[in-house]
Amino acid sequence: MSSSPDNTVQDKRHSSLGAFRHRDFAVFWTAAAISNGGSWMQLVAVPALLYDMTGSSTWLGVSSMAGLLPAVLLTPYAGVLADRMSRRKILLYTQSLQMLCAFTLWTLYLTGSLSPMLIVTIGLVGGVATGFQTSAWQSYVPLLVPPEELLDAVKLNSVQFTLARAIGPGLAGIVISTLGTGAAIFINAVTYLLVISALFIARPKQVIALASAGKVRDVIKVGGAFVWRNRPLRIAVFLAFLTSLCGQSLQHIAPAIADRIFDRPSTDNAGLLVALGLGALTSSFVSVAIGDRIQRSTRLLVALVLYSISTMLIPITSLYWVGLVAYFIGGLASLQSAVALNTLIQGTVPDHLRGRALSFYVLGILAGIPLGAFTLGRLADVFTMRIALFGDATVLLLAVIILISRGWLYDLNATKIDDVQMTNAPT
Repeated sequence: MSSSPDNTVQDKRHSSLGAFRHRDFAVFWTAAAISNGGSWMQLVAVPALLYDMTGSSTWLGVSSMAGLLPAVLLTPYAGVLADRMSRRKILLYTQSLQMLCAFTLWTLYLTGSLSPMLIVTIGLVGGVATGFQTSAWQSYVPLLVPPEELLDAVKLNSVQFTLARAIGPGLAGIVISTLGTGAAIFINAVTYLLVISALFIARPKQVIALASAGKVRDVIKVGGAFVWRNRPLRIAVFLAFLTSLCGQSLQHIAPAIADRIFDRPSTDNAGLLVALGLGALTSSFVSVAIGDRIQRSTRLLVALVLYSISTMLIPITSLYWVGLVAYFIGGLASLQSAVALNTLIQGTVPDHLRGRALSFYVLGILAGIPLGAFTLGRLADVFTMRIALFGDATVLLLAVIILISRGWLYDLNATKIDDVQMTNAPT
């Protein structure tokens, strides 16, 4: 296929901000941005509290695994549900459960009954909701806009998460220092009501696949086979796992990094996460400005190099401002990686397979973060945090060398991925 028609289509597309013309998308985007900001406030408050209770970076890794391990196990099934059930209803159920977890955490903290094991247990319950929610969320957003604005909606969804990541930790630092940890947890719990309200008023247009299409296990196998036989999707899942394992996991051990590398209070993880968010926010503005003029392979290469620089900078000094710069660079990398991988799947996979394809992409993310956080936390307790971070940077650098030498990144520039099995099926 020649590039001329594609270029013509791109020229006729609306501005990325045009998706805000659609009420359901605009309302959901706003509610999600505020709620995710609340989630980031809790992500600052609770790990710092847990680290102060235990003095152990391993506990931070255990908490991360508890919150995300159920999601790893449930995500493939959740992808099938996202194709077979109303994604709006799935989100209503999962958001309600996560709100209940947040209110429970706040109540236990307020009564002085909170312990490390209870924090982990509540995280485990919340992880079940995350497992069912993530694929449904990712595949719900495109339902709120016309097909021609799908990729714009996907990019803006990344921007709202990034905006929350930039603002949430900063607000957490202010709230914790003035009102206490409990206030940060309570604010997060209340913000779930905004998303639940937005879901109630939305009227998404979803074509739900028939349950008679096969057993859930068989449908998962079909989705897995589809991802496996298409190399761009295989690479996307691997890169989602790698960047989460070696990059995104650093946000979950930030209290220990603040203490052991920079000799600061654990609550100064707020500053590190603010820098991370500002980096991602800056990167999102750049992403919206440049649009589709940069290939996905270039975005991923830049992201991997930036991740390597970020993780290498942190352990080489005890200067806190260097840590802020490193986390800022990590934020730049995370957004570019997310945009490239997410638009690959959202824009090239057939709709009837999108939920399942996204579930394997999400699986890579949800498996990488807790495994990376636990491994780094344990290595930091057994050896030192500096050694753990140097090892992390080494893994990233080796991955960059292998990907470049093999030329695998260029597969991410695919414009369409057909369901070959369905196309060749007899009619």
